[in-house]
Amino acid sequence: MAAFLANVGVNAGHAARSPLFADGSFALLPIPEAQAWRHPMLRLGDLTGLEEHAPKSWRDRAVHLDPDLDSSPPTYGDNCRRAGRAFTLRRAQSGDLIVFLARLHSAARAGFYLVGCLEVDAVLPDVTSDPGSGWWDANAHVRRARASHHYWDSFWVFRGSPRSRRFARAIPFTRHETRRAFGADAWRWRKHRTDLQTIGSYTRAVRRVEGQGEEWLRAICQS
Repeated sequence: MAAFLANVGVNAGHAARSPLFADGSFALLPIPEAQAWRHPMLRLGDLTGLEEHAPKSWRDRAVHLDPDLDSSPPTYGDNCRRAGRAFTLRRAQSGDLIVFLARLHSAARAGFYLVGCLEVDAVLPDVTSDPGSGWWDANAHVRRARASHHYWDSFWVFRGSPRSRRFARAIPFTRHETRRAFGADAWRWRKHRTDLQTIGSYTRAVRRVEGQGEEWLRAICQS
């Protein structure tokens, strides 16, 4: 078995920021969709408690809620066949763990944090046409493709087991934690780049975590 680290939610290039609150709780803003809203896509206004953290211009925009850890079952999707950043997930199988990393903003600064995990229970691979009704119905990729049919573009959807969850408190992912996950010498920390920039660069693509790093991530998700 293996674990995978996937960077999700809005990032430095978006107009909105995912807030980190003083008690460690957080609100994770999904990225906006490129096209206008159409049923059955979700709008930001459909998601409780997120509107106040985004520009007013976002409130009627379609958003890409992925992962969706609050649905039953929880799901995560990605373009594992077409997008280089997600190629690694083609190796994910039942029992593997996908841990989600997000850029959050406290009152003082931005940082990367672990925000949730999905234990893979089933995989729907290479979706090129509507698979009909099933556990995948609420996933953002399926919603988007049903709204605009050219998005049946070989995406994959992962179903989470009951052990999948959104964390109640964000867990910092600093230089120290990267060494726990990948080893002390796995990443280069250049002097002209901040730690935040380095972590963002190395986690732009989904990364596979094995050995002691996987054990550490599983312990977090089971705590």
